[in-house]
Amino acid sequence: MRPLHMGELLEFEPEQGKILLKGSRVMIFDSTSLGRLRKDLITTLGKDRAKGFLIRYGWSCGFEAAKNIKEQLEWNNEMEWSHAGPTMHTSLGFVKVVPLTTESIAQEESWFLREGIWINSCEVEQHILHFGYSDDPLCWMLVGYAGGYQSACLGKKVIYKEIQCAGQGHDHCVFVGKTVEEWGEEITPELAYYEVDKIAEELEDALREITMKNNVLERSIAVHEKLIHCLLTAKGVEDITVNLTDLLKCTVISEDLNLIPQYHSFPEDPMIKEQLTPYVPIWRSPSFQKSPAAYRRQKRPFHIVDDYENMKIYRLVSPILVGSELLGFVSLLRPELPFSELDNVTLEQAAVVYALKILEERKIASIESRLKGDFVDDLLSGNFSDAQSIINRARALPYDITQPHRVLVFKINNFSQLVNAFKQNEQTILNFKTKLANSVQSYLQHLGDGITINKSDNLIMLVQLDSPDSPEQVTRLMAENIIKMVSRHFSRITLSVGIGSSCTQLSDFRHSLLAAQKAIEIGKTLKKEGEIISLEQLGVHALLFGSMNPEDLYNFAAGQIGALLKYDENHQAQLIPTLYEFLNHHCNVERTARSMNISISGLKYRLQRIEEIIGQHPKDPQISFNLQLALNILQIAGKEILRS
Repeated sequence: MRPLHMGELLEFEPEQGKILLKGSRVMIFDSTSLGRLRKDLITTLGKDRAKGFLIRYGWSCGFEAAKNIKEQLEWNNEMEWSHAGPTMHTSLGFVKVVPLTTESIAQEESWFLREGIWINSCEVEQHILHFGYSDDPLCWMLVGYAGGYQSACLGKKVIYKEIQCAGQGHDHCVFVGKTVEEWGEEITPELAYYEVDKIAEELEDALREITMKNNVLERSIAVHEKLIHCLLTAKGVEDITVNLTDLLKCTVISEDLNLIPQYHSFPEDPMIKEQLTPYVPIWRSPSFQKSPAAYRRQKRPFHIVDDYENMKIYRLVSPILVGSELLGFVSLLRPELPFSELDNVTLEQAAVVYALKILEERKIASIESRLKGDFVDDLLSGNFSDAQSIINRARALPYDITQPHRVLVFKINNFSQLVNAFKQNEQTILNFKTKLANSVQSYLQHLGDGITINKSDNLIMLVQLDSPDSPEQVTRLMAENIIKMVSRHFSRITLSVGIGSSCTQLSDFRHSLLAAQKAIEIGKTLKKEGEIISLEQLGVHALLFGSMNPEDLYNFAAGQIGALLKYDENHQAQLIPTLYEFLNHHCNVERTARSMNISISGLKYRLQRIEEIIGQHPKDPQISFNLQLALNILQIAGKEILRS
């Protein structure tokens, strides 16, 4: 192989200020200058454009070097000419090249370097100096030079790819070269770097991008100023929601930790309100339902798109965070039009404003909670000097205690298990109870008006009634809805609810509380924990269950009608319902037969069987009273208790 020496290659003409490499003018300069140029290119054009620029520059250098050295020197064969490229690269101080594999193209006598190692790359040195280590290979000029040189030698395009680089932290660089045809689709992403950029077009694109970003920034600043103004002037989260709707011209929804809407505001167009109202709760989104837990863990704004039969709905949701603490969510909603980058930025800024306002409201709520707790304690205990003083305290909250009310007690049945689950950490337990009370109060506000406070392992609730004679069933329905909401978002707890009596005077509140507590006690006795119970529901029997041993009542009922229960079960008969109807119709055969839609003869047969089984005639007044009482105990306690 023909050796190359720098003395043979270089000619110095100091009087002309020239250095020639076999007739072509070259220059000697410090590698730091090249490093500075590289830094400026990356900073100015970006890494991708700078990479393309340096690859093409290296390609041009390599291609021209191959042509010049071919003309200026004599070569024994094509292989010597091909090998001169790596030798020159090493001799000129760019890098030390260690060839590993040299092959010829199939059915041709052209040779080129297939694989090799680069050691002490000047590009790596300078890049690390200015930018540090990289995740990607860095020897862009070397790759270009090798490809240009070998392409000139081979007469077809050869592309080199660096598969390992010292700039990534390796000991040395490894490169592989193939023709474009041999690379196939694998090299397609790299080919773009070899195409000459139209600088004017690039600059126009860059200008357009800069202008667009500048517009987004200006609008973002304007939005930010309006949001700050909103924070300073808004009365609360609801005001911020309304103002944000005016600002963004779309539906805005403020949600709590469980993504339950607290406030929402529609644009002025009534059609939009009618169109989007069914889709306000995020839980109705089919996309969200597929992985709700994953969405709720997001720390940045996220997009949800739902395709319905009549339209496509876009939703942009941002968590409201203070540090790592999640306070809630804020969502934007609109049909047919996706949300932009500016909307994304605006919503993030809005989330900060919401966070500040929620923290402010939380401090106020903490003070109000203490005031409400003291107020409710004094009201229910009767600890007030005169009626007007407690009414004035209520108005200061503000709350109207002069309206008709009921007192409800929500008992956490598995409170001791929760305490153990929280490892008896008092602060964690307090935070959980506060969160539960706030959530229940939030649910209550959607259903009516009232106050909820924590009390030991219970929640005490004052519920305003529409009228003094408002039926117990209305309050029961509200309690059922609250329990459903609690079970959805606090799956670890079960609640029993005691409904107190109606309050029309201040002195009634204490009696209503005692009635609610007594109802829960009776419910526990009846093994009805997890249910809603009231003394009104039990009627006069509440006195029995409240004053007597329940076991005695169960034994009494079983002694009266136990045999009938057993007969009905064994023979699929209807003697218990028949007895119930007969007694309810004051032992009148004709009315009982009509109400049960059976013949008189059929009813008489059943009554005869009842008399035979219990050994007593139901028409006897004392017997009738005992049987009626037993049937009522059966209704309250259930068949299972009587069987046992």
